[in-house]
Amino acid sequence: MRAAIYSRFSSDLQDMRSITDQVALARRYADGRSLTVFKCYEDAAISGASTINRPGLQQLIRDAEKKQFEVLVTESLDRLSRNQADIAALYERLSFIGIRVETLADGLVSEIHVGLKGTMSALFLKDLAQKTRRGQVGRVKAGRIPGGKSYGYDVVGGTEDRGKRTINELEAEIIRRIFREYAAGKGPMAIVKSLNGERQPGPTGKVWNATALLGSPKRRNGVLNNELYRGKIVYNRQRFVKHPLTGKRVARENPESDWLWQEAPELRIVDEPLWEAVQKRRAVRGGPHLYHQRRPRKPLSGLIYCGCCGARYIIATHDYLRCSARASSGTCDNGRTILMSEVEQRVLGALRRQLLATDLVQAAVEEYCRERTRLAKERRKARHRLESELADVQAKIERAMDLLIDGAVEKAEGAARVNQLAAEKKRIMQLLAEDPAPTVLEIYPYAGERYAAKVGEIHAALGRGQECEAEAVNLVRSLIQRIVVQPTPGREPMRIEVVGTLSMLLQNELVQEHSGIVCCAPPQPS
Repeated sequence: MRAAIYSRFSSDLQDMRSITDQVALARRYADGRSLTVFKCYEDAAISGASTINRPGLQQLIRDAEKKQFEVLVTESLDRLSRNQADIAALYERLSFIGIRVETLADGLVSEIHVGLKGTMSALFLKDLAQKTRRGQVGRVKAGRIPGGKSYGYDVVGGTEDRGKRTINELEAEIIRRIFREYAAGKGPMAIVKSLNGERQPGPTGKVWNATALLGSPKRRNGVLNNELYRGKIVYNRQRFVKHPLTGKRVARENPESDWLWQEAPELRIVDEPLWEAVQKRRAVRGGPHLYHQRRPRKPLSGLIYCGCCGARYIIATHDYLRCSARASSGTCDNGRTILMSEVEQRVLGALRRQLLATDLVQAAVEEYCRERTRLAKERRKARHRLESELADVQAKIERAMDLLIDGAVEKAEGAARVNQLAAEKKRIMQLLAEDPAPTVLEIYPYAGERYAAKVGEIHAALGRGQECEAEAVNLVRSLIQRIVVQPTPGREPMRIEVVGTLSMLLQNELVQEHSGIVCCAPPQPS
């Protein structure tokens, strides 16, 4: 019978050697029961709290549904999942397909194992979360930081010093300067522009922007809201829960009554009078202004980019657009603004004249198909090369494991070689996962008709008059990839380029893209 082996380790407890050890033990188990190992699946440095975000397990399930193996071997049930509902659903799914699950600890797994061990794993996760929280509370009360590094501080190394921070005097002086200038009346944009002009790296190591200073008063983030700078640690402002459908962590705010405050005078960077002066000015200036209020989404919102730096164009005030890098960090020299209504008018005009012209439809589709075929051939060659490399590495791993088990090589030398090969295997598998094999090989036979039908919808909307312009733009959003605004000398109308993506319009399963650029001329005077 063909067997699949699954192994996993958590990022905080183990390393790549755990995968190697699990696979070696599982192979020995399979050999003892005359099982032929079909394939080994692994998930490295991924929590067992969810099955959704694990590519190795998801591939195992897909192969199981194709009935490529009959037995699943793993070290223990908690390697598959520590979530009680997930492990029960996975067991039921595999049983329905006709695949039995065996573990090294319990042998053949039954419903009793799933119920008991699923409950134990769920209790383990809950107990681990409580212990982690208790440890973090203890560190906070000892004046330690339970979270990551904050700008202005250095992390002290060593397990005994976990959570301990020391003030970084160079960064601390920048923080004091920001507080002094803001309290003196200087605006956030003026502050970050001067910092960027002096090439002072921001909290992320890149440029400063106004949001890094202002943050959110409600969430107490941003330089001007950070309580740590006044010597106070704030803990438990939010908690994280896993979304049951995506497996991703989602932040949830805790009521302020649940927050834990701890004095840490040794971490104070800003004195109390300066802190109070800044908070007083924040209270006066922090209310919603007209240009900060939420506006209705425009038809082309999110598609317009600066031709100088590549940043998005955003609404600065009323209907005027400007470069977001210029507005938030002052790092772009493009100070030109343009009306959103002008962009919409010129883009629609260009689409009428060029990209949606019916006599260009067939030529565009034919060119797309030729390009798609060329790219598909290149992808198949590259993927075939990676698959060959993967098979070669897997064979080397199996030979190295056999030598290690038979004692033909020194344990330390053999383990190092296996770990080296496992790392190479992981690299190749990651490359394959990033560029999955195409599921559709032939060209969609009705691409031209689908394109023409879409063009007909857009032309019909455009033909119903000005009141239907918004409807037309919403239709062509499926065609537009990006709109690039280029400044021109003096007061000449700005140059606009529309980059269109044909594959998005065709709505096919194929993902290769063939793009074209349409230049939008400025509106002519009536």
